[in-house]
Amino acid sequence: MSDSLTTNLVTINVTAQAPLKLNSSNYLSWKLQFQTLFVGYDLHGYIDGTKPCPTEHLPTSHTNVTTAQINPEFITWRRQDQLILNAIIGSITPAIIPFIASAKTSREAWSILAATYATPSRGRIKQVKSQLRLLTKGSLSITDFLQSVKAKANELAVLGAPVDNEDLTDKILDELSDEYRELVRAVQARENAISFDELHEKLLMFEASMPTTPKAVNFFPPTALYANRNQRSPFPNANRSLPNHSNYGGNWRSHGNQHSRHPGQHQVSSAPLTHTSN
Repeated sequence: MSDSLTTNLVTINVTAQAPLKLNSSNYLSWKLQFQTLFVGYDLHGYIDGTKPCPTEHLPTSHTNVTTAQINPEFITWRRQDQLILNAIIGSITPAIIPFIASAKTSREAWSILAATYATPSRGRIKQVKSQLRLLTKGSLSITDFLQSVKAKANELAVLGAPVDNEDLTDKILDELSDEYRELVRAVQARENAISFDELHEKLLMFEASMPTTPKAVNFFPPTALYANRNQRSPFPNANRSLPNHSNYGGNWRSHGNQHSRHPGQHQVSSAPLTHTSN
């Protein structure tokens, strides 16, 4: 085989050039990344049928005996087609691979996937509508949320069930929190319906102008000792440190209502005083 037949082959690096793997909900995005590659590498004819497979053998006549020879163009076409098929298989999730297991060419695999995920069946339309209805903003950013909504709307458009622009706007506004109340009222008060791109831009500007919530200051919980300071003890002297016995003579007795002694002060008898009249 000549070197020219080998050098004309195009290999697709799936990891770098088609990183988005096909699942049950992202067919349009997955298809777009491959269409751009096929057009850029002039390979689109392999999957749309405009570059059909050449005949496998070239008939030749020699002394009235017809012998068949392998067609070099067929070999090149088959090798290139299998490289495309390999790229398609490498860019879909394992759960979808059985759907195209019987495909012999890249066009067969491409057609099976299109029939499975892009055919406007009633069940598929209901499924995508339900997915759109259940979408919520939650903790998503405005951009991520609107991209999710737009993806479902685009999918419905491909399935032949486009979403009205005003219904799409109402869906987005209904999912916004009270922080966006001012913008929601302004959009709803418009005479003309707002486009998706304009709504996206206004939401981004509004989100950027929203004040950031200050971080809460964490305080240590009061200790038991601190809490006891605010409690009135029935024994006023209970929390006071007892004096060192080495600095005082005699025995020390603490009485509930008795004041603390000072150094050098005699102990006062607890016997009641009697008053003598002159």
